[in-house]
Amino acid sequence: MKQFWTLTTALSASLLVAMLCLGSAALPGQVVLHTDDQASSGSNTAHNMVRDADGNLYVLSLERTVLDETPLIVQISTDGGASWTTLPQNLNDADSGLIGPDPASQCSMAIDDQGILHVLWGRYTYPSYFRQFYRRYDPVTGFRSDIVEISVLTGAPLNSRTSAMDILIDGDNTVWITGHHPNSWVDHLLRSDQPYAADDAFTDLGAISPSGSAQNTRLAVDTGGRIHCTFYRNIGEGQYEHRIYDPVGAWQPDSFVLGNTDGTNDYFGWISSDALGSVHCAYVVDANNSSPLWSFRYRRWGWFNGWTDEIVLFEATSDQFTNIANYKIFNIGCDETTGKVYAVYRDLSSAGELVLVEKTTSTPWILTQELQPPDLGEHKYVYPTIRGTLYPEFNRTTHGIDITYQWREFPGVPPYSLIYQDGSGGSVIRLVRGDTNEDGSYNVADIIFGLNALFVPGGVTPNCIESCDINDDGSFNIADMVYGLNSLFVPGSPPPDAPYPGCGPDPLAGTLDCPATSPACP
Repeated sequence: MKQFWTLTTALSASLLVAMLCLGSAALPGQVVLHTDDQASSGSNTAHNMVRDADGNLYVLSLERTVLDETPLIVQISTDGGASWTTLPQNLNDADSGLIGPDPASQCSMAIDDQGILHVLWGRYTYPSYFRQFYRRYDPVTGFRSDIVEISVLTGAPLNSRTSAMDILIDGDNTVWITGHHPNSWVDHLLRSDQPYAADDAFTDLGAISPSGSAQNTRLAVDTGGRIHCTFYRNIGEGQYEHRIYDPVGAWQPDSFVLGNTDGTNDYFGWISSDALGSVHCAYVVDANNSSPLWSFRYRRWGWFNGWTDEIVLFEATSDQFTNIANYKIFNIGCDETTGKVYAVYRDLSSAGELVLVEKTTSTPWILTQELQPPDLGEHKYVYPTIRGTLYPEFNRTTHGIDITYQWREFPGVPPYSLIYQDGSGGSVIRLVRGDTNEDGSYNVADIIFGLNALFVPGGVTPNCIESCDINDDGSFNIADMVYGLNSLFVPGSPPPDAPYPGCGPDPLAGTLDCPATSPACP
């Protein structure tokens, strides 16, 4: 029976891969990153996907190899998520979870304004093996700093239980970590002693919760540089709360209850910030098998008015959670420039499809698109994440909504698949800078096309002016043609700015006209 079950689940995973790879069967923008017995960033991942100033996307995850190793890997996409390559350096070693019996099981990542990845991961094996690690990684040069064991830094023993797994970089390139502490289920906030964590040293700023009890802590930074922490506080009925650390004035004395105080086990939530001064939070209320209704709710915070009233994101009965039994089926992000909020969740109140919804300050939640249909039997879409943080600025979701999630067969028997989903729904224009004639290549024909457009009366009209702005100075003129000729024929001259050489959105959100994605882009 076990062999039969393993075979059927393997076939189901293979079927999913085939569906996502066939254009006629797959929904647009879905790509399988990898399929194996891990294929995840962990059940408590905070952020696992970032973008750099050139528009490249990076996803951090764990895989399980045929040698039964669990490497911590980074995959890169230079074409807006259409294709992915695994970088050659794995980030953990034998002592930090590459091999068992307690392999790495959780990981999160942030990026600084130099394009360096800051990686946090844990060997978390309940009930008595917990170790947490940090490392810097340059995906361009392959440089990897020494591994810092956060658990040793804070003095946490192996039997001190934790779920701490968030990492954040603010506008000053200070690194913030939710850290493992000597007392079980007491997340602490750590801050790097230098920008970029250049000396791999951190200061412990104390317990995130006023009572000590804090689990599943999430971090966001607002426009005033304050660090917002949301967490599960296991006291009384079990509450989801919010507390602020101000680098100037230290901890806010009290925390604010986001969920309710008379229900049970508001375990889990997500937080995101925008460039307008708001912080957004979604969380689950009464996530207990004995509760008749599980409610997923949303609030928005502002410095002057505090938290708004709750708005229901979606609700499902405990009966609708049959064969799911997992409240980690939702996530939240925002367009930091406009303040528009996005949420992804498995809509168990309907047929179980994975959906993307959005709202503005003045509108209710509106369905944007169905990401994954409900008609794949008892398949589970869990652990969704949305790329987008306020810092650094180029990581903003203005440039597109990128999502990852894990696909698995009920009741959770591997293999699993880690899926990337472009959630932009066609709203983000993709181009190749310098490809003025949009034929998919950059060569002298593009210079001729541009010169004709500029100087030949009645000549050609570019479809995408932004692609003609080869020097990326915000205008299309003869300087672009000179820049292009130099880049093509003068050794040592710089190439066009991103997006180049692959397709992608304009990292600087250019204002020149480009009404549609280039026909040469996927």
